[in-house]
Amino acid sequence: MPYILRYLLSLLWICTLFTSQAQKANHIKGQTVGEDKQAIPYVSISLYHVNGGILASTAHSDSTGNFRFTNTKAGSYFIKVKSLTHQDTFSPHFRLDEHFDEYDLGKILLLQNNAYLAEVVVERKKQFIEQQQDKLVFNIENSMLADGNNGLELLSKIPGVAVDENGTLSIKGKSGATVMINGKITYLSADQLANLLRSTSSMDINKIEVMSNPNAKQDAAGSAGIINIVLKKGLKQGFNGSVSANAGAGRGAHLGGSLNLNYRTEKINVFGIYNQYFQNLKYYNSLTRYFYTDQGSVPESYSQQENSIQPKLRSNNFRVGIDYSINPKQTIGFLINGGFGKYPKYEPTTNSFRNFNTDNLVWSSTTITEGKERWRDLLYNVNYNLKLNDKGHELKIDLDLVDHYSRMDQQLNTVYNNVGASTPPASSSRIGDIPSDNKVYVAKLDYTLPLPKEYNLEAGWKSSYVRTENDLHYDTLQNDQYVPDLGTSNHFIYKETIHAGYLNLSKSWHKFSTQIGVRGEHTRTRSHQITLNEQFERSYFKLFPAAFFTYTANDNHKVQTSYSYRVQRPSFWDLNPFRVYTDPFSYAEGNSNLNPAYEHSFELGYTYASKYVLTLNYAQRSNVVNDILGRDPLNPYITFERPENIGSFKNYGISFIAPTQFTSWWSATHFANYYRNEYELPQEDELIVRKGNTLSLNSQNSFKLPKDWSIELGGNYVSGLTVGISHIKSYGQIYSGIQKNFLNKKATLKLVVNDIFRTNNRRYETISPTIRLIGRSNPDSRTAILSFSYRFGGSQNTTAQRATGSEEIKSRL
Repeated sequence: MPYILRYLLSLLWICTLFTSQAQKANHIKGQTVGEDKQAIPYVSISLYHVNGGILASTAHSDSTGNFRFTNTKAGSYFIKVKSLTHQDTFSPHFRLDEHFDEYDLGKILLLQNNAYLAEVVVERKKQFIEQQQDKLVFNIENSMLADGNNGLELLSKIPGVAVDENGTLSIKGKSGATVMINGKITYLSADQLANLLRSTSSMDINKIEVMSNPNAKQDAAGSAGIINIVLKKGLKQGFNGSVSANAGAGRGAHLGGSLNLNYRTEKINVFGIYNQYFQNLKYYNSLTRYFYTDQGSVPESYSQQENSIQPKLRSNNFRVGIDYSINPKQTIGFLINGGFGKYPKYEPTTNSFRNFNTDNLVWSSTTITEGKERWRDLLYNVNYNLKLNDKGHELKIDLDLVDHYSRMDQQLNTVYNNVGASTPPASSSRIGDIPSDNKVYVAKLDYTLPLPKEYNLEAGWKSSYVRTENDLHYDTLQNDQYVPDLGTSNHFIYKETIHAGYLNLSKSWHKFSTQIGVRGEHTRTRSHQITLNEQFERSYFKLFPAAFFTYTANDNHKVQTSYSYRVQRPSFWDLNPFRVYTDPFSYAEGNSNLNPAYEHSFELGYTYASKYVLTLNYAQRSNVVNDILGRDPLNPYITFERPENIGSFKNYGISFIAPTQFTSWWSATHFANYYRNEYELPQEDELIVRKGNTLSLNSQNSFKLPKDWSIELGGNYVSGLTVGISHIKSYGQIYSGIQKNFLNKKATLKLVVNDIFRTNNRRYETISPTIRLIGRSNPDSRTAILSFSYRFGGSQNTTAQRATGSEEIKSRL
C-alpha cells in the first residue's frame, strides 16, 4: 500500500508539473489489433520525440487493446509498440498542435512474429480472467486444471457459472443461459447438450467467454446471457500440431486422447482435430417423496427411492477445415464439425411406499432401467470474409447446415413385493423407442463500417429454419406380450423460422466510449402433434435493445454500465408434449403451450488498475419458464415434471474479481459473487413468494517451482440457491494439479485431482401443493487424471475462433 501511495503522489506531481509548464496539453489514444482485427491486450507502447528519439512516456494497452497518453505537450512524436508474440511496430511521425485536444492514432496493426513465437509464447501467460466491455474471458488453456476434464466438469469450475448433471446452466443465479461453441448455438436439448459437453475434452478448449449482457450483434436468446466455448485452432506458419493422451479413474476408468494438426502458408490454412473420450461412471441418488391430499396438511404417505446410475460414455469428435486467401482482401473457408457417440446406462432402483402416520410398509419394488443412447452430430459451414480496407471496413457471410440425430432405446422392468395384507401391483415392463431428428439451416451476414469522428457502425442479418421430429413409441407388457401404449406414445413435428436484423453504433471520444444497438427478431413457430391431430402456430416480432457506456478516468480507474433486453424461448424439447419415463414412478413431459420469457438486465462495473473488477447487477424476468411438480391424475403415486410459465423473477447481485501476485512464484485469481433470487409464483387463488440468498466463491492459485515444475490449487463454494420451486443446498469442491515441462518445453506431464474431499454433492428440496421432494445426488466427481501432451512444429500455437451463424439454436434442441 505505501508503494501504491507513493506512485499515486508521484504521478500527481508529474501531471501538475506538466500542466504548469505546457501552454496546451494533449491526449493521444489508439488501439492495438492483430491481423484478424481482434484486439491485442496488455502490450507495451512507448512515445518518442522525433527530435533525438528521446523517450517521452510509456503505456500499456488494456484488456480491449486501447491505450492512452495523457497531458502531452505540443510537438512531433512517434510511437513504438512492443509485444512478445508480434513484430515491433512503429507509427508514422505525427505532430500535436496546441489547438488539438485529442489525437487518435486509430487501430494499429501488429503482425505476428512467427520466428520469435517459438521461443517466447510459452512464457507469456495470460491472466486466468480478463474483463472486456461486454464479457468475461476465462483463459482455460493456461490452467493445468483444464486437462483431464470434460467440458461439463470444466464449466462447473467457472466463476459465476452453475451447471447441473442434466446440462442446465445458469449465470450468477439466473437460469436460461445459452451455450455456444466457437460462436455457434448448439441446438440441443439439456440432456443432449450435457452429452456433448461430456464428450468435449478440455484439452481442446482455448477459452470460455461469459456474456451476462451480450450486445445487439448476438442472438437475443438466452435470458441469463451467453456462454461461448472457444476451441483451439492453430495460426502459426508451416506444419505444426500437438498430440495428447490422458488416463485416470473416478469410480471407473477414464481414458482420452486427441490429435491436433495444422498447416498454414500465406494463402492457405488447413486444420484438423480429432479426440476420443472414454468414461465409466457411477452416480448415487436418493429421493424421498411426501404425498399430500391438501396443501399444508400432514402427508398421507411417502416413498423412499435409492438408485445407482452406471453410464458408460464413448465419444468421438472431429473438426476439419480449410481457409483460402483469394487475395489480401478476400478469404473463403469451409468447415465440418461433428461427433458421434453412445451413452448406455444401467440403473437399478429400489422404492418403498409407507403410510406416514403408522410408518407401515405398503409395498416395495425393484426396477432395472437400461437405456442405450447414441447420437450423431454434424455441422457443415461455408464462410466468406471481404476486407474493403485496412481500417475495419468488412463484410462476413456464413452459411450453416446442422444435422443432429439421437436415439434412446429404453427398457424398465419392475418387480413388486407383497407386504402384509396389501396387494401390490403386478410386475410390469415398459419398452421405449425415443428418436430425435433435427435439421437446422442458417444464413448470416455481418457488415462493419468505420465512420468519421470515431464512429463505428455494425449491421447484419440472420435467418434460421429449424425442423425437429420426435416419433416416440412405448410398449407395455400385457399377458406376456408387448403391446403399444397409445396413451404415452406420440409423434411430434416442430418447425421454427426466425428472421433477425441488427444495428450497432459505437463511438469513442476523450475518456468515454459507448455502444448502442438494437436487434429485431421475427419468430414463427408451427407444431404438429400428429398422434392427437393437434396443430399450434404462433408468430410475433420483438425489438431487443442493448447499450454500453464506459468512462476511463485514467489507467487505474474505469467505470462501465450496460443494459440489454433478452428472450428465453422454450427449448424444442420443452415444447414437445410426449413423456419420458425416468422410472416407473416418475416421468417428464413437455408443454406445447409455453410462451417465451423476457428479461431486462442491468450491470454497473468498476475496474481498478485494469484488473480488479467490482460489478453490480439487476435483472427482472417475466413469464419465467421452469419445471413444476405434480401427481399423475390416473395414479397419484406417480409424479411428473412439466415446464410451465410460472410467474416473475428478480435477481440482485454483486461480484468482485481480484487477480493477485503474492510473490514472484505465487499468483492467484479470486472471485466472489453474492446474489438474491426472488420468485413470485401465482398458484390458484394465492401468490407464492420464494426468496433465497447465495454466496459463491472461487479461487485459482498457481505456484511456480524450480526446474519447470508448477502446482495449481483451486476450489469453489456455493452456499445454496433458489431456482423456481426448488432450493439447492450448499456444495463445493477443492481440486489441485501438478505439472512438469520438459523436452525444451514442448512436452508437458500433468496430474490433476478433482473434488479431493468429495464435497460436490447436490442436496435439494422441491415443494408443490400436493407433493414435496427431498433429494440428494452424489456424482462421480472425485477423479485423478494423468495427462501427457506434446507439441511439434514449434511451441504452442496461438489460437483463433471461427464463429458461424448456427450456434444460437442448437442449445434449444
